[in-house]
Amino acid sequence: MKDYEYLIHLIYCFLNDETPEEKPEEVSFENVFLLGKMHEVANIAFLSVEKLNNKPDEALYNEWKVFYYFSIERDSRQSLERQRVLSFLHEKGIRTLEAQGTLTKKLYPETYLRMMTDIDLIIDEENIEKTMTALEELEYTVKELQHGEFYADNKEGFELDFHIDFFSEYMFNRQERYSKAVSSPFSHAVQDSEDELTYILDDNYFYLYSVIHTIKHYETAGCGIRRILDLYYLKKAFENKIDKEFFDNVIDENGFRNTFEFLYAVEGEWFEGKESELDLSEVKRDIITSGNHGNEEIFTRNNVRKDIDGGVSFARIKRVFSFLFPEKEYIYIEFPECRERGYSLAKCRLYRIIQKVKRLRFKHAITHIKQIVKSK
Repeated sequence: MKDYEYLIHLIYCFLNDETPEEKPEEVSFENVFLLGKMHEVANIAFLSVEKLNNKPDEALYNEWKVFYYFSIERDSRQSLERQRVLSFLHEKGIRTLEAQGTLTKKLYPETYLRMMTDIDLIIDEENIEKTMTALEELEYTVKELQHGEFYADNKEGFELDFHIDFFSEYMFNRQERYSKAVSSPFSHAVQDSEDELTYILDDNYFYLYSVIHTIKHYETAGCGIRRILDLYYLKKAFENKIDKEFFDNVIDENGFRNTFEFLYAVEGEWFEGKESELDLSEVKRDIITSGNHGNEEIFTRNNVRKDIDGGVSFARIKRVFSFLFPEKEYIYIEFPECRERGYSLAKCRLYRIIQKVKRLRFKHAITHIKQIVKSK
């Protein structure tokens, strides 16, 4: 048994209320814990570790236990901060909609079991500047990534992501397919009965968006164990509530069926004990190695594959060119001063080259190009 397989076993036992097998000799408790931390599921695994007769050594056990209690503390702090931010935005007349972790975690037995890095909120486009100003009043530092996408954090370590739609059409020139499948969040939401500026997605669109969001992560740079676990709880909560014909039509019309089938096959095998006839070896490898938010190697390979119809060589050349000469919106993300100064595309590219030369960032560029050349 591999380390990651034992981690999955521990999670499976928690989900199915079973006593886990004792750790096999070839498995490292330390590696299982570190992998669980990387995927933000070590807190769930700990609840199964507690049932073992032969637990990790005292130092590692205590570290694991601290991580478990840390997940409870972080969930509590994030919940309080979320309410503080929402209340302040609503006082300013800014309506909000949530569609990611803060809602998904409610599907888990306890909200703290579903860890999240940041709080994602959707607002109206016309409220972007107003929201940024409000956040600065709350002593957040705001950074605009691109139009309709901005990030904010504060000294206490809270992170907020704001969007005007489910998916940006531009991000890395690869999101048109996702934004075409599901968009216009507020048109698929209703007002909360207790707060008219809080909007809630209907079940069909919450499930649809959640699944496509996971597909997007997997197809872009990879997704980790936590997102596969989300699929388990999403299916459990919504499988018999949604309009299946509507869901299937959106999945099929936008070319998501293959990825959907593979991800749910992994979910079924890992967390429900279902066997699959699909070859899941690459999918599992990508999920395990991607960590919680994917990695650059998978991102590079997947981008090459999206242009593979023109041949492998063409796909690699196109990717190298787009890396060396990116579009303006991509440069704005790394160098927001270019947007502020109103630089043309040519000037943005020149500025980017000069800055990278100044910072001596050749090693990363060479490594990335090598990854492109090796991708297949």
